[in-house]
Amino acid sequence: MAAYYIDPVGGSANAAGTSAAQPRLTHRDLNIQPGDTVLFKRGSLIRGALGNVQGTEENPVTYGAYGEGENPAFSGSVDVSREENWEAVPGSPNVWRCLGPLTTQVCNFVFNNAFGGALKWEREALSARGDWWDSAFGQYEVRPEEHTVLLYCEENPAKAFRHIECVLVVHRNLAVMGHDIVLENLTFKNNGVHGFSGTNGKNVIVRNCRFEFIGGCVWSKELRIRFGNGVEFWNSAENAVIEHCVFYDIFDSGVTHQGEHGKCLPAKNLVFRNNLFVRCGMAAYEQRDVLPLDAQFVGNVCADAGRGFSHYGTELPRSSEIWPQPMGHHIFLWRIDGPTENARFALRENVFMDAPYGAAIYSIIDRAAEAQTDVDSNTYYMRERTLLNRYFGEDFNDFAAYVRATGKDAHSLCADVSAQ
Repeated sequence: MAAYYIDPVGGSANAAGTSAAQPRLTHRDLNIQPGDTVLFKRGSLIRGALGNVQGTEENPVTYGAYGEGENPAFSGSVDVSREENWEAVPGSPNVWRCLGPLTTQVCNFVFNNAFGGALKWEREALSARGDWWDSAFGQYEVRPEEHTVLLYCEENPAKAFRHIECVLVVHRNLAVMGHDIVLENLTFKNNGVHGFSGTNGKNVIVRNCRFEFIGGCVWSKELRIRFGNGVEFWNSAENAVIEHCVFYDIFDSGVTHQGEHGKCLPAKNLVFRNNLFVRCGMAAYEQRDVLPLDAQFVGNVCADAGRGFSHYGTELPRSSEIWPQPMGHHIFLWRIDGPTENARFALRENVFMDAPYGAAIYSIIDRAAEAQTDVDSNTYYMRERTLLNRYFGEDFNDFAAYVRATGKDAHSLCADVSAQ
């Protein structure tokens, strides 16, 4: 078992990388074995995916950080912050073309590392600073010479914003889900589809990581639906813990277990605890297709559901597969058409704050499956909201009525929910 130290700026391609004093430049040419640890220098920015490998149940592969400063970050975007990255479009005042080269559809622009842009589905709709349009919506590959990406700005965007990242869909995910993997003290940001996703998620730990500005890829141009999740378990999830992480400005769901119809297996020992979810466009936690045999969403703080770049430039409720039902919840349960034998699904000890476009918990699943959910000991503090909760086919704005009708949250606290 070896530990490798990676410094993408000050490291050497010839160094063994087995000490922080002599780090390697990259990990991509290492023969990582089960039980190995790969540590990236704090403050580093690596453009591209982690390219992680899997370990064994006895010897997982760990990816983490060393040194001082911010988490090392993996990014799926390109820097277009220079004036030469932009040219004015003749005959179109305040419209600028991004010169790229951009080999895939654009999924988002992130300005000043703080806020995203507003996608416009028609070029003619560009009208406010930060509005953008792409001729390649829905295309995963495009010839640069046939690709037009436009941004509305009163001056060269590089003058208006101190930093601009163009988020692409080169990488479906920045880290690949699998078995016997530990991710800790890392940041995954500015990716067009997912942060950490894939099949066969087993014996996985993600702790003290940050996921930000994830998603925005066009799923259907006709329906005007986009997608992208922070952490996605596809089909199966077993012995997995996501803890002490931050999910910020995620297009769809911060965390989710979902899968292919008829092939999605009930999760076993799936735990999401002590995380912070802010501005998740669909939900902090989305459970789809089947209830888990054992899953816990506990001790999390969820705020500002539906806010962020997921709703910029759209008419609400935002386009989705359940439109015109609202979108932008903390917990979203759907596509589950029956109970699961021996299901155990706990939503406990969480803090649910504002959900101005949706609800804290929005359930549109089979009622027998709803009855299997354990919802209690939560705190609701929602000053801005469309609903409180939806359960058993009924919308609730009165907390006491919700508890009486559902039996959920009998020991929970609801404060200031009447403010609209």
